[in-house]
Amino acid sequence: MSQVIATNIDEAIARIDDWAGKEISYEPVAGGITNPNYKVTVDGTSYFLKIPGAGTDFIDRDNCHAANQIASDANVGAKVYYYFADTGVEVFEWMDGRRTTVLGDMYNKDICMAAIRAIRDFNNYPATLPVEESIFDQARDMLARCQEGDYIPPWHKTMWYWMDRIEGAFKTAGMESKPCHNDYWFNNFMWSDEKGDGKIIDIEYASMNEPIFDVALWLQGFATEDIMRDAITEYNYGEYDEKKFAKLNLARMACEIKWIYWALQQAVNSNVAFDYYNWYTGKADRLRYYMVDNRLDYWCNTLEGRNSWRTPGIWKK
Repeated sequence: MSQVIATNIDEAIARIDDWAGKEISYEPVAGGITNPNYKVTVDGTSYFLKIPGAGTDFIDRDNCHAANQIASDANVGAKVYYYFADTGVEVFEWMDGRRTTVLGDMYNKDICMAAIRAIRDFNNYPATLPVEESIFDQARDMLARCQEGDYIPPWHKTMWYWMDRIEGAFKTAGMESKPCHNDYWFNNFMWSDEKGDGKIIDIEYASMNEPIFDVALWLQGFATEDIMRDAITEYNYGEYDEKKFAKLNLARMACEIKWIYWALQQAVNSNVAFDYYNWYTGKADRLRYYMVDNRLDYWCNTLEGRNSWRTPGIWKK
């Protein structure tokens, strides 16, 4: 994993030789919850500049840059202009004419399905990221950080029972390994109302992973069952797949668990002005809702190829 040297916006700008002697101004960009971000205008042309946030040593910045390059090459992300491996600073095009999507946009079928296609195109781009890490690996890392700080939620044992159960089901069914974003939500999708297309942003947590987790993250917390079925059909090039639907539902739970532990450790370690504890409580509430769905056994059994009927000598735990 690449370790970075702490820097600030003035130092980051001074590193870019192409900008030397030009008229430069900058302003913070609100909305990021991992890194300090800036809009930098150079002789009238604007750029997006990202500086690694405090407490994000678990992010491999070289891997992050590789993922941003994949998104750019696949035409689903911003163009990358500069990257400094020692500080982790990365500079992108400023996406004029695009807006960050909001929760209400998720019920617009054109926008939602465009996001699903962008996710699919990123997942299926013929490239390999340096980091091979499943959502389960990421969750274990976040859990270890929480344990180190002694901030474990009271329902930890229940959450980890389901994490183990879901991981076992996924491994039995077989897990793909493709470039994955691992951090989709509506704030990480930039939409153009004029062009009718969107771009993926904030590719911090990317890895080679099972791609259904990207779909699950995008549909997290707002999607109705019919939207989820439409999304699976769109992602699967027009063909509905019940096994993928089962994976999607279980993946949503696993993603919530990972991000619950992420939010707890961020609340302690981050220097970004964001209410991580509120983020944590919302995800915990949503997870408890998922855990009372009486189809959980059916979805696990579907992935494991087991009959729900416990016939002696045939059904095994």
